[in-house]
Amino acid sequence: MLKSKKRLLNPDYLFVTQDESSFYLDSNRSKCWAIKGSKPIKFISGSKTKINIGGFYTENRDFYWYDLGIKKNTDSFLKSLIKLKKDIGRKIFLLLDRATWHKSKKAREFFQNNKYWLQILLFPPATPDRNPTEYCWKTTREELTSIKSFKNIKVLKEELDEFWEKHVFTHKMSHYLKW
Repeated sequence: MLKSKKRLLNPDYLFVTQDESSFYLDSNRSKCWAIKGSKPIKFISGSKTKINIGGFYTENRDFYWYDLGIKKNTDSFLKSLIKLKKDIGRKIFLLLDRATWHKSKKAREFFQNNKYWLQILLFPPATPDRNPTEYCWKTTREELTSIKSFKNIKVLKEELDEFWEKHVFTHKMSHYLKW
């Protein structure tokens, strides 16, 4: 059980989970209002344009996000991790899924070279439901991106930033991390 393992962690480390997600300009669901008996009209542009986001959820219930650029890969992940370290200014105990870019040779070398401020643990295989950051994505889709389309990438980023700045995630890490 992770609860007992967490007590063994150095209290100087902030406990953080991480995940990546993509958000599209167009709404990905057909949630909309319509007059009873009429066919709902969903306004979409047909665009498949998306942005890739790396998100970090902390034991303090803070959410940090970083634009990963065109591809989710080792370089974009490590760049976002370095930015997180600068933003929080603390040592990090990071729980990651088993994405290939988290296990690459370059990532493992980075973890080894930065172990003075970074400890890594991988989620068990096939357990996305154990990652609290997944709930942040689910909430964002339900309350923002699934119900509207966006004019362009800039507007999408601005609205995501505004949503995450105002939204308070209240789910506790401890509810997810028992295995």
